[in-house]
Amino acid sequence: MNRLLVTGMAMVLASASASAADMAAQAPITKAAAAVAYDWTGIYAGGYWGTSLGQSSATTPGGFADAADISKAGWTAGGTLGANWQASRNWLVGLEGDLGYLANDRRFDQWNDTPVTVGVKTGGYATARARFGYVTGPSLLYLTGGAAFVQIEDTFGGCKNGFCGGAVISPVAVTNTKIGWTAGGGIESKISQNWSRKTEYLYIDAGTTNFVGNPYGGPQNASFRNHFHVIKSGLNYKFGGPAEPIPFFGGQMQPTDHNWAGFYAGVNAGGGISRGAASGVLPIRGEHDFKGAGAAAGIQAGYNFMSLFGRQNWFAGVEGDIGYLGVRASGIDWNDNFNFSQKTSWYGTARGRVGTTSGPSLFYVTGGAAFVQVRNGLEINSLAAAPVGTVVTNDVRSETKAGWTFGGGTEVALDARWSARLEYLYIDAGKSRRTFTALIPAAPLATIESDYNNRFHVIRAGLNYSFSAPVVAKY
Repeated sequence: MNRLLVTGMAMVLASASASAADMAAQAPITKAAAAVAYDWTGIYAGGYWGTSLGQSSATTPGGFADAADISKAGWTAGGTLGANWQASRNWLVGLEGDLGYLANDRRFDQWNDTPVTVGVKTGGYATARARFGYVTGPSLLYLTGGAAFVQIEDTFGGCKNGFCGGAVISPVAVTNTKIGWTAGGGIESKISQNWSRKTEYLYIDAGTTNFVGNPYGGPQNASFRNHFHVIKSGLNYKFGGPAEPIPFFGGQMQPTDHNWAGFYAGVNAGGGISRGAASGVLPIRGEHDFKGAGAAAGIQAGYNFMSLFGRQNWFAGVEGDIGYLGVRASGIDWNDNFNFSQKTSWYGTARGRVGTTSGPSLFYVTGGAAFVQVRNGLEINSLAAAPVGTVVTNDVRSETKAGWTFGGGTEVALDARWSARLEYLYIDAGKSRRTFTALIPAAPLATIESDYNNRFHVIRAGLNYSFSAPVVAKY
């Protein structure tokens, strides 16, 4: 999924470059917008906040078959320090480091194996990355990648509920600072000569941790594979110019010939991530997480109202989108013979947007209704040990689920008509119940039920075209 999103960012960056080149061939606007020189070269520092998504899996090599997946959303916050060199009018290279906290903490009892606990908890993290981007006046579209360092506590094992002769045995927890790699991209836009705001996505691969756990009280090799998705917004300050206060809500508007008011339409591409879980319905206890991801792509259209409440720095709007969502999650539960699956095919949202504008950029939050076509399944993986004549009924069904969504992003003008954005949406499409039955000769009917949470995260880059006539800068 990280490759899909970085590819989407690269497509937006290439489109931005081509759009800027085409501007020379366009008919001139009656009165040109006032030119403002923005210098990106220099040292900067800032802070950020956002969402972190953990997707991990635990296997037991040489022991119990299959895997236990761990999927959890949390928050992130931290500080950034970097340096840019604007190599030409439109191209920039730089180095950036950040240090912060990943608040991912997921610990649960295994589905149908509640004596056994599995979990992943993160703490501090840092990255050291290069940046390469395209500069379009006050805005920067960039790709980034480098090294990542993450403090992780992996937990596996334990025994309780009378399964070990009445003894309660704590699971084994191992803490390490893992060294891995990261890649992603973002959009950053100046709101004054020194201040800028950004939205950024990073994929972090923290590698594998191997240790000896104690499921059911006995030693067992465990192997944890940890991945994280980080989507964050932040403010940066570039040193070297005259000191400035933060112009976040009431700063001077910058000149632009892009008319944000009125109708627009566009396309988007990126990735979707499953954060769902299947929980057992009595007498089955415990949970099974889904560690799934896939491509997302679609179209959107909307309408913006500028100068909200009479303030030129604020705007509101409405937007709808529909597209493909290819999340795929499937796996046999650890130490069991059941296959859990969750797949999506399409999704759509109808949302409101509200935020601030600097003139050439929008910085917004968004929320509203969401619709997802999702296929959840609960089925037996093998009947090798079942009595002859056993009849099973698996439950694998598709349905369109309605729910809600919330998120935010940054959108910047590329020229008088085109704009680029990076956006994050969290989608909660409610619950689904699946029922498995087995009719065994000379035995009662066995029924197993599980509730599925349909929760997804979408991170996407997009291009929009404004149908409103360009404006003459008047700020």
